[in-house]
Amino acid sequence: MPGGAEGTVGRTAVRRVLRPQLNRIVVVLSALVLLPAIVVAERIRRGTGRPVARRGVLFVARLCGVTFDVRGWRDDLAGSLFVANHSSPMDIPAMLVAAPGVRFVAAADLFRIPLLASAMRALGTVPLDRGHPEHARRQLADLARGWSAGDYGDLTIFPEGGIAPRGRQLPFKSGAFRLAVDTGTTVVPVVLRGTGEVLPPRQRLLVRPGAVVIDLLAPVVTHGMSGQDHQALRHRIEVMVAAARTDGPGAAYRPAEPATVPPGPTTGGNPPDRV
Repeated sequence: MPGGAEGTVGRTAVRRVLRPQLNRIVVVLSALVLLPAIVVAERIRRGTGRPVARRGVLFVARLCGVTFDVRGWRDDLAGSLFVANHSSPMDIPAMLVAAPGVRFVAAADLFRIPLLASAMRALGTVPLDRGHPEHARRQLADLARGWSAGDYGDLTIFPEGGIAPRGRQLPFKSGAFRLAVDTGTTVVPVVLRGTGEVLPPRQRLLVRPGAVVIDLLAPVVTHGMSGQDHQALRHRIEVMVAAARTDGPGAAYRPAEPATVPPGPTTGGNPPDRV
């Protein structure tokens, strides 16, 4: 019996090591097929690239033993700005599963990767040069004008500006919230759970089997807000996401509520403006 138990433990350990290696091969080969397929589909018929991408994500996830659980989605959330914590590269496919019509704002550096860049452009991804704040502000202004003109639907921004260290949440930058206030767009805070365990940062596509939960919190209405209200909005959403991550899953959908503007610091000023 002891020998049998040791053998079982050994086989489990081997599977735990080998499965991510096999999954990496699956992901790489799938990407070589899926990314060009997204571009071709979008060129043949506008709007078909995103459904191809979503189906591809679900198929590859199934092969890798990854599941997605979307909580809180309602049809009336369409056309919102989704702001989510960023713990892993897996956050992007998770949001694509959660909000099928979503577009992304992504770091401009990613557009230097040829195959990925073509697929991102086909999906309507918006580049943002956070390395140069003035340029980033102009890009956000252009995005606001395009959104007001009806050029965009759902949009996802990761306001931390990059992938946070494991177990941490970076301070939210203000650009997403300025965009929401300028366009009067409802903000939906999103908590992504499990992505960092399924695909830890800097693990070179070593995808581990596991469950990813996409928890959509109570939407916040920005209609009627103006000026520096985006700082209060940033603070409110940052606290909501941090609290929900601490409290665990299960934040049920609630009707949208207007953001309240808390009093500024004792100096009478506003928090630092981070793009």
